[in-house]
Amino acid sequence: MVISIILSSCAAGQNQPAAVQTSPTLETTATPLPATFTSTPTRLLRPTASRTPIPTATPTFVLPTLPPDCGIVKLGHAGTQVIDHTEKILIQGTAIMCGADRLIGNSLAALPVLQSMLDLDTGTFNAEASDLQFCPGGGSTLFYYFCDVNDTVVRKYRFLFENGTVVDPKQPPFEECLGTKPYSGINDDEAKYACVVTTLGNISRVKFERYDPLDHVMSVEISFITWEK
Repeated sequence: MVISIILSSCAAGQNQPAAVQTSPTLETTATPLPATFTSTPTRLLRPTASRTPIPTATPTFVLPTLPPDCGIVKLGHAGTQVIDHTEKILIQGTAIMCGADRLIGNSLAALPVLQSMLDLDTGTFNAEASDLQFCPGGGSTLFYYFCDVNDTVVRKYRFLFENGTVVDPKQPPFEECLGTKPYSGINDDEAKYACVVTTLGNISRVKFERYDPLDHVMSVEISFITWEK
């Protein structure tokens, strides 16, 4: 058979050798098989490339729009506080602080809304210079907390329980606030008073005057007195 094919090819003229030379192309048709192997890993890289932008440092939550009465400050009178040290009062007044939360797992964590961060040295809401943050949070039960911010020092005076009744703590005197040191407690206690060493080193006393003075938003009305250092 092989001999007859060769002889017939020699007798067929110049057009037949071209047909015989096409047989190597049959071997080259097997080369796409490795090519399909090399393309497979490149496809596996695409999902990893699409995942890499997902972890970012930018928060994905959106800050809510709060009522216009949030962040109102009235200077000149410190609510129901009794001024027990009149020298060098820098500023005094009342403010309505509002808060917002986001759900993390089974707990609520406070969002950094501007109307929750008060600068006790100027009586303005200022995130960069704030001394105290209203930070509601909790799990199955929602609590209204004071939180320190911008490395301020906060000492909180929580409500007391006597014979099963909630009793307000006594107003801490200026001298006690003057001796405020870093507070080692945790934030899961609702305070009635707080002594604060501000970012400028001044001494401030804060009091919860009212819970939820505004409807449909987590809010508190506080009074504050800030003395010059």
